[in-house]
This record gives sequence, C-alpha cells and structure tokens, in this order.
Amino acid sequence: MLFQEPVLDERDLRVVAEIDELRFALRQDTYAPKKWTGVLRRNLLAKAIQGSNSIEGYDVNADDAVAAVEEDEPLDADVLTWAEITGYRSAMSYVLQLADDPHFSLDVSLLRSLHYMLLSHELTKSPGRYRSGPVFVKDERLDRIVYEAPPFEMVAGLVEELVLDLRGAETLGDATSSVYVRAAMAHLNLVMIHPFRDGNGRMARCLQTLVLSRDQVAAPVFSSIEEFLGANTEDYYRVLGVTGDGSWQPQRDTTAWIRFNLRAHHIQAQTVRARNEESAALWTALEALLESRGLPERAINGLFDAAQGLRLRRSRYERSAGVEDRTASRDLTALVEAGLLVAEGETRARVYRATEALSRIRVDARHHRTPVVEPYFDFRGWLVAQQSNRVPPSGRQLTLET
Repeated sequence: MLFQEPVLDERDLRVVAEIDELRFALRQDTYAPKKWTGVLRRNLLAKAIQGSNSIEGYDVNADDAVAAVEEDEPLDADVLTWAEITGYRSAMSYVLQLADDPHFSLDVSLLRSLHYMLLSHELTKSPGRYRSGPVFVKDERLDRIVYEAPPFEMVAGLVEELVLDLRGAETLGDATSSVYVRAAMAHLNLVMIHPFRDGNGRMARCLQTLVLSRDQVAAPVFSSIEEFLGANTEDYYRVLGVTGDGSWQPQRDTTAWIRFNLRAHHIQAQTVRARNEESAALWTALEALLESRGLPERAINGLFDAAQGLRLRRSRYERSAGVEDRTASRDLTALVEAGLLVAEGETRARVYRATEALSRIRVDARHHRTPVVEPYFDFRGWLVAQQSNRVPPSGRQLTLET
C-alpha cells in the first residue's frame, strides 16, 4: 500500500484551476520564443538545480548554478559540491529530454538509472542500487530520529507499485486527478519509501518534475517547483513531518502535503510570470541602450546576465555573442569604457560585473513585474496547527544507514 491522494475541497480545486490558468498563460507567452526566452529557461533550470541541492546542504551561488547548466567550470564551488551539482544536472537534463519522448516508458530501471546519474561520482553510496539495510532520518540539531523508513525488504515491491500506479495514470490519462497532485504523490511516496542509501530527496524531486514534464501543459523547466522547495526548506521538512509522523504509515492523511505542493505551484508559476515580464522590459531597455551608445547588438546577452547579478566570463561572452576571442576582448573593453561593466581579476581569472548604472536598469525593469499573491492566505498558520504537538524542525536533516 502507498500513500493515497486526499479529497480536495472547494478551495483546493480553486487553487488547481488558478494554477492551470497560470501555466496555460505561460505556455502561450513562451510558445513563440522571444529573444530572452532561452536565457530565462537556462536561469530557471539553474535555480531548480540550486534549490533542490540546497535542501541537502549542497549550496552553490547563482554563477555556479548557471555554469552547471552550461557545462562550464565553477567559479567558487568546491570539488565535492560540484560533483553533487553536476550529477543532479545530468539527471535533470535527462528528465527534461524525456518530456515529449514518444517512446517514453516509466519503469524501475529508469528510476535506478536516474539515481546512478545523480551519484555516480561516489560509488560508496551504491548509486543505482536499493539500500540493503534500515534507514533513519535524523535531525542533527535536536539529536533525534524523526523518520524511520520501511524495512529494506519492502523497498523493491513498493517502488514497483509506485511505478505501476504512475504508468497507469499516464496511459489512461487519469481525468479524475490533477497532474500537480499525481506528481506530488509520486514525490511523497518515493521520499517516504527512501529506497536508496543517499539522494532520496533529490530523486523524489526529480521524479516529481518528470511527472509534471510529461503533462506538457507548459515547458518542463517552467513547471518545476524545485526552486520554491529550496527557498522554503523549513516548511518542506515540516510538512513531511506532519504527513509521515515518524515512520512508514501510508494510511495517513496527505492533505497537508498536497496543499503545500499546490501552494508551491501557484507561487512558482506567478514568479516565473513575473520574471518573464521583467525579462521583456530589461531586454527592451538594453536593446535601446546599445543602439544609443553605438555598441554591438551581440553584446546584449552578456549585459543581460550581468544586469541580473551574474559575473560574466569572457568564455561565456564568446558563446553568447558568437564571436572569437579577439572580438570578445574588444567588445568587453568597449562595455567597460562605456561604464556598463567593471573588470575584476587578471587574465584567465578575469570576470566582469555590472556597474551601478547597469544595475539600475534592472531595478527599473523590476517595476514591470506583477506582484505575487498568496493562494492559501492562512497556510502557514494552518500547517503549524497541524504540527501543534511536535517540535519544529531545525531545517538541516541527515540520512543515516544503520
């Protein structure tokens, strides 16, 4: 038996309908690619990778998250963190490739292969293989076990049951259930089964994105809520605690978990819409600026990145502008002389940052964003009430095998 979907009330159904509207509008806005759409997609994928890994304590800055997506070298991340980030990038990239694959088939081998991609850099964690012993989740700050996964002997059967359920829902085109609910339940069941020694949370979030991407209401990278989950780690652990209650109990009510996920979808969709609006305004302003200064139009991608706070490397500028090394150097020198970029470092380590003048253009563009509204105005109070007899989580939790 797996955790089951709850019955949605009128408010939940209203939120689902609003998410559908937001995602449909995003699809319309991004169906015919705008000049900035590619950069927006890249940044969203970077934020998803950054967010999901931050939950597990693997933190990278925006520069390195973008470098991971572009398969570039990191600016700041250490070797271990970078291995974790790039492993997750590989798994997520494959998930996104499967979104519209007509020959797609979800099976246990796919899940185990994704897990191998995730952790192939550390063979001691048994990538691609189920755990062979009990697993507990420990809250380090409180020094206590907060979750005990089901016995390892149950793992293979439970994962097979999960896969069969998901495969049946996709084959039948289950009209009785929202894709947001199905994806959230896939996430919940996999993370509660805890089938692997490590990487269970990231695998569960990967699976959730896979289920969403197969729905194709919006482009996969516009559907992921991993950025939201990374920014709301406390609530993420809290709602898992409320739902699981410390051990494998699939008969428990999943309403709190589903509402948390619906809220995540609603707010993330609003955030992406706002970023699209800001990107349009920023791109238009930069085009006008380059023309008025007599600067090359090809510089716009580099300026767009710098305006959003990223450090610009010459190698990235070369790729985005489609120029060779010498031309890139001339362009970057011209942008520095124009007071739009400032150079830091020497030779190969040199990077370029936005000047205050360029940053102000981005600030002005942000005024075009539609404000984000709360779909469940009392969600946090409601969640705390559900947890009234528990100690609040510390945020950082560690998976241990005994």
